[in-house]
Amino acid sequence: MILSDSYATDFDEDVPSELTNQCHRCGGQVTTNVIETVCDDCSLVIDEQ
Repeated sequence: MILSDSYATDFDEDVPSELTNQCHRCGGQVTTNVIETVCDDCSLVIDEQ
């Protein structure tokens, strides 16, 4: 068994989004956490769980 297979891929901390790191509205930095993907500059919620 490979140890990395047993670790979760979601974290509670904010991390840059892997899908897109730029807001389509303002061009600001986008971060993703367990609950939502949000723009740090204009606070646009891009995706929610």
